[in-house]
Amino acid sequence: MKITDFIIFYLIVALPVFFFVEAKAQTTNTFIEINHQHEGAFTVATQDAINILRTNVQPKLQFGYESYKINPANPQPALDTFLQSLALNYGVEDKINADYLSRFVPAFAIVDYDGLLLNVYKKYQGKNGEELDRVWLPKIPFSYSDNEGNVVNFTIDEDIEVYDSAMREWFYGKREEVIRDGEVTVPLLNNAEEFDQVRRTTIVNVLQENLAYYINEHNVYSKALDVTYKFALPLIDKEDWYNTVDDISILAFMQGNPYRYADEVYHEYAFVGARLNKTEQIKAGIVNGERRFWYASCGYSHKATELYSTKKQAAAAGYRELSCLNPTK
Repeated sequence: MKITDFIIFYLIVALPVFFFVEAKAQTTNTFIEINHQHEGAFTVATQDAINILRTNVQPKLQFGYESYKINPANPQPALDTFLQSLALNYGVEDKINADYLSRFVPAFAIVDYDGLLLNVYKKYQGKNGEELDRVWLPKIPFSYSDNEGNVVNFTIDEDIEVYDSAMREWFYGKREEVIRDGEVTVPLLNNAEEFDQVRRTTIVNVLQENLAYYINEHNVYSKALDVTYKFALPLIDKEDWYNTVDDISILAFMQGNPYRYADEVYHEYAFVGARLNKTEQIKAGIVNGERRFWYASCGYSHKATELYSTKKQAAAAGYRELSCLNPTK
């Protein structure tokens, strides 16, 4: 066979393979790029939601959990912001398509101070009969019980509600305070390390069990929602779960949202947690000859001589607030 024949044979056989591999690589790179855009849109929406939750809560707070327990956040603005931001980042402008996009979010959860707030699709009796829409479930407590019938309702810090089965009585307060009472006989409270381990495990179990159940239940409504996808709780690293137990967080899930490229349909899930700080540190010192206090997040370079956890404490010590928005007042 002549050398020219080999060249012709190579061009006929090898070049199509080369172009196929090149096209496949280009398609893969495009999918990676789109995937990053997909994850970015979801992350931004979740961060927007936590920012609204923070804004919603902090005006009512004395910047600590003590007031947060009395003034819990309204979760609805956080959800509304999440869905609006999600639609905006996906380039969805009309209400109908925005509503359809939200159907791929089977669960939106807020890890609240003393329980799980969960928003899911449910059927309920409305004014016009049975309706299917997003609803907030009653708060699910972080509840633990032992073999003796004792019950401990945990929070994301050491505050607890304890039912002592032997005494048939409820006790409230921090773990050390309840122990100091001297009457409670619940063994779990005696060991701080075991208490914290059980607290963390209980909170994670409540999250996993309820999210798994309600994400799976979303499949019951998928036909009515015009969604074709098998929803299920994705595999999530243990570390990610345990990162949610010490702070108020948002957990959002999106599955089955298709976008088309090269005649293929792509699906992904996303898990994003965002924290709302328990307490913002308050600094105090002499500013321009005056006793002033300010929040650490203001970023001022003033020398702080005192640290406080609440505005009341700083004011009681004779300091006046220095605004982050207007540092001259």
